[in-house]
Amino acid sequence: MGSMQDAREPEAQEPDARETTVDQQGFDPLGPRVRSAVVASGREVNFIDEGEAGWQPLLFLGGAGTTVRAFGLLEFARSLREQLQVRVISVERNGLGQTPFNPAVGLAEYSADVWSLLDSLGIDKVSVIAISGGGPYAAQLAAAHPGRVRSLHLACALSETLDGSGAQFDAGAVAVDPVAWWRFPAESPVHRIPGFDDSVVEEAVRGLFARGRDVSPDGLVQAFDLYRTVALPALSAVDAPAFLYWGSADSTVPLAHLERWRSALPNVIEERIYDGEGHDVQYRHWDQILADVAQLGRVMVVNDGRNTILAAPGRAQEILDSGGSLGLAAWS
Repeated sequence: MGSMQDAREPEAQEPDARETTVDQQGFDPLGPRVRSAVVASGREVNFIDEGEAGWQPLLFLGGAGTTVRAFGLLEFARSLREQLQVRVISVERNGLGQTPFNPAVGLAEYSADVWSLLDSLGIDKVSVIAISGGGPYAAQLAAAHPGRVRSLHLACALSETLDGSGAQFDAGAVAVDPVAWWRFPAESPVHRIPGFDDSVVEEAVRGLFARGRDVSPDGLVQAFDLYRTVALPALSAVDAPAFLYWGSADSTVPLAHLERWRSALPNVIEERIYDGEGHDVQYRHWDQILADVAQLGRVMVVNDGRNTILAAPGRAQEILDSGGSLGLAAWS
């Protein structure tokens, strides 16, 4: 018979302080992943595709001189985008970033390549968002296949050359100092986004120098020339709901461009004009744009510290009047 000491349960072993269980299995993303594909024209295009196959597809057209990686500047709201199940596709424009310049590729050719890529991804109808210099490209895309546009979202988006409307572009000056192209006023809310100021430096350099320091900025020159010379195509067949987002104090792409879009599009259902704001509403109100893409017209507000998307505009105004604010609580 064993002794009482032998019958006792063994003492619990303390975990080895030298061992730590790690939960992470895969890699965390360092921003949008750039992919490539050959489209129907035989051209190779660079693109991003962020999200799941069953989510609402959103075609993203960034501002003048930007690459597809510029979408990463809006991923400060990635959690919201994934909750709303919005999938973002963007195709790099001619001569920018890693895409070589082809003088034969203008607005129409770019549009055809984008629609061809969407076909290969199995996407029929798509929402479209254009910011700033992405406006003319969005117009061409929508005019080419108006029945495939689910909704159109234009944030301080250039329309065409309008006398006295601002929107002056100097490719030479941008090429000399691309980082200056991205400087926002000190009072801009974008400076509150962690890492934003550093990330725009990376995007500015990538846009012009991703293929080497001595590569001519032909893509940027072409884009600015298109802005000066190409008028909006006929958009009367684009009956998808359109949303316009503008800062009343935008001096880069002033409200005259909103008015031009309003006159060209048959179904503008929301004009979200933000009093006193400038050429940064695409960042400050990206959360509202995502809400509009996912739910077509509902308003995002902060109520007692809680992010809420409301169906009733009157209720949203009540919350704002009682001390609430627009967008994510992080802004306030």
